Amino acid sequence: MGANHIYRSALLLSALLVVAVIAACIQVPAASPAQQTPSQPPIQNVAIYKFDPIVISPLSVTSGQPATINMRIENTGNAAGIFVAELTINGTLVESRPVPIEAGSWARVEFSSTFPTAGHYEIKIAPQVTAVDIPERKEFLRLKLDNGIVDGCDDLVGSTGDPGNMIQMVEGNMIKYTAPPGGYEIDKIEILGYIKSSTHDFDMNPQFGPGAWIYGPDIAAIEPVNPNFTINIWDNRHNKLFSREYSKNLFSYIPQWVSVEVPGIKVNGDFYIELVTHNQPNLAGSGPGGWYYGNPFVVHTWYYQLCIGYEYSLNVVSSVSQNGNVVSERYMAYNWLIRTDGYRLQN
Repeated sequence: MGANHIYRSALLLSALLVVAVIAACIQVPAASPAQQTPSQPPIQNVAIYKFDPIVISPLSVTSGQPATINMRIENTGNAAGIFVAELTINGTLVESRPVPIEAGSWARVEFSSTFPTAGHYEIKIAPQVTAVDIPERKEFLRLKLDNGIVDGCDDLVGSTGDPGNMIQMVEGNMIKYTAPPGGYEIDKIEILGYIKSSTHDFDMNPQFGPGAWIYGPDIAAIEPVNPNFTINIWDNRHNKLFSREYSKNLFSYIPQWVSVEVPGIKVNGDFYIELVTHNQPNLAGSGPGGWYYGNPFVVHTWYYQLCIGYEYSLNVVSSVSQNGNVVSERYMAYNWLIRTDGYRLQN
């Protein structure tokens, strides 16, 4: 081997040694955790539940009657599961029930419950909440104390000799009722009556005929006619439960039953219905001849008055009243033809 060849080999070996030393001195940093490829978590088999709104049937739930409460539950997970459905009503746990549901399937949980009384109920199953209002059970009932025999009609009016002192009557036709056990809700009041009009009565009278009435407008100017009547309802402790005015135009000149609405007044035990006609006094004397109907000198002041029907009775529950108080020794044999339509409360 020649000297040149040996020399070149030595140089190459020296170069390789230098490179190795430099490489050993250079530090290569390791990959940071952020730069590393993340490992995927292992796939877990779980049940995931989705809940539909609560459904209650029948649509009209009444107190004391069973109702069905149900809800659809869907399992959107990848494993079968058992969901424990808890029914709570007004915050109280009523019943719980396990519901097995396969993955990707659904099931319906159903409860049966009875709402004992009327009222507002909040119903909850899982996260779903709904509410139901249970009305009072009602049975139509008409309260009446008459036999429907019309023996007469009374306008509760008196007399005065001075037309200028005439006042509208504040006395009323009052009748006593007793609510059935459990209570009663008044919906309507039925009244048998008719209008007495001085102009109409004289014009229709075959003896006097049209034109016999001459004082009506004058008297009406002195004491204007009240076109309304008032219905008051009192309880047995003299508390006024209701008061409203109604038009006398509901009546005609022929006796008939007229119905007026009352907005659901609830009563228990004894209660009283009072009708105040606000009529004017009946007659005012003027000139000779006394008070009889046909005397042309008598000022007839029943210009437009409401007359309430009555029948004679041995079991009298009616009275003349003032502000809900009985006026004694007046019409002790009459029962007013006043009835009530309403509902027996069975709650």
